[in-house]
Amino acid sequence: MRGISGVVRAAGGRFPIGGGPGKRGATRFTARSGSGSVSFSSASAPGSSSSSAAPGQGPVILKAAVTCAGLGVVGDVLAQTITNRSLAKATAATAKPGGKKGAGTSSTAPTTPLDLVRTARQCAYNFVFYGPAQHFWYGALAGFFPTNAAAGLAANFRPFAAKVFLNQAVLGPVVVTTFFAWTFALQGKMSEYPEKIRRDALPTLKRGWAFWVPAASVNFAVVPLRFQVLYMSCCSIVWNYILSTAAGKNNQPAPVAAKKGR
Repeated sequence: MRGISGVVRAAGGRFPIGGGPGKRGATRFTARSGSGSVSFSSASAPGSSSSSAAPGQGPVILKAAVTCAGLGVVGDVLAQTITNRSLAKATAATAKPGGKKGAGTSSTAPTTPLDLVRTARQCAYNFVFYGPAQHFWYGALAGFFPTNAAAGLAANFRPFAAKVFLNQAVLGPVVVTTFFAWTFALQGKMSEYPEKIRRDALPTLKRGWAFWVPAASVNFAVVPLRFQVLYMSCCSIVWNYILSTAAGKNNQPAPVAAKKGR
C-alpha cells in the first residue's frame, strides 16, 4: 500500500520542485527526495508540507494519479498472466489421457486472453482514488510523525513504526474495501459485495501485511535513499498484483484444483 505512495510522493515532491539528486542540506534533501519514502523511512515532515505549499499542486496530484495508475496496470496484467497460466496448466494436467504426460498437451492447452476491461477498472481506481488519496495521506503522516534523515535508525524508529502501523491498520482496510466496492459496482454486482468482503477482505489484508511490513523495514534500514523510490516502485507492483488477484477471485473457476487432486 505504501510503495505506491512512495512513488507518488517522490513524483510529487521531488521532480517538480527540484534539481539535483540530493546535494542539498540534510533538511532540504529530505524534504524533497525523502518524501519519496516518507511512509517508510519518513525522511522528513517538511517534505509533504513543502510539496503541498508548492504553487503547482494540481500537476503534483496528477503525476501521483498517473504514476499510481501505471503501476496498477502492471500489477493487474501480472496477476492475470500468472493466474491464466496456472489455470492452463491445471486444465492440461486433467486432460492427459491415462495420467501420462503427453508431449503436446501443454501446447494445446487453452489460453485465456487478458481481460482488458478488468485492467482498465484497476487503472481507473488508482487514477481516480488511490493515487490522489495517498498524496494527502502521506503528507499528513509526514506532518504528524517527522523524522530526521541525518539521524540513525534508532532515533527514527518510533515515527517509522507509527507510519507502518497506521498504513496497515487504516489505509490498508480503506484500500481493500473501496477497491472491492469499485470493482463490483462497475460490474453491476453490488449485491455480492457484502459476501466478498466477508470472504476475501481479511485474507487480502493479511497478504498485504505479510508483504509490506518486511518490505518497508528493508526499505528503511537497508536501501540507500537514492534507490528507495525505485525499490518501492517494484514493491507497489506486488501490492497491485495482490489486489487484482483478490478482486478477480469471484471470476475464477474453483473446481479445477479439486479435479487435479483426484
